[in-house]
Amino acid sequence: MRSLPRALCTGLTAALLAACAAPERLPEARYSLVEHQAVNLAPEQGLSITYEGADDSRCPDNARCTRAGQVSYRFTLRVGGIAQAFWLVPGKPGYTSPALRGSRIELDRGLTAPARGMSNERPASYPVVFNMYNH
Repeated sequence: MRSLPRALCTGLTAALLAACAAPERLPEARYSLVEHQAVNLAPEQGLSITYEGADDSRCPDNARCTRAGQVSYRFTLRVGGIAQAFWLVPGKPGYTSPALRGSRIELDRGLTAPARGMSNERPASYPVVFNMYNH
C-alpha cells in the first residue's frame, strides 16, 4: 500500500506532466491581480494561478527593528484538481514548474509594496504584478 505523501506526489507529478504534454508554449504576458484573484493560463487543461495574498514582515514605520523584513507574495498553481503553492519575493529568482511549459514567472521589476504603516496597521490590500517569460 502506498503512503499518502507518495500517492499525492505521484498524482501531482502525473498532472504536471500531462500539462507539459501540450506542445504550445504559454504566451508571454503581464498580469495585475488583487488578493484572491485568479488567471486562467490554459483553461482547457485547468491550468490557473491564484494570487492568495501577501505576507509582510517589514518593520512598521513607528518601530526600530534589527532587520528590515520583506514582502512575500503567495500564489497557488492549479493543474486540474492538483494545487501547488509558491511564493515570489522582490529581488529573488522567479518560479518555474513543468506545468508552465518552459515559462518562468517573476514579479514585475516596477512593483512596489504599499507602505507598511504603524505597528497595528496593515495596508488594506497588496496588489501584485507579475510577468510570464519563456526561456
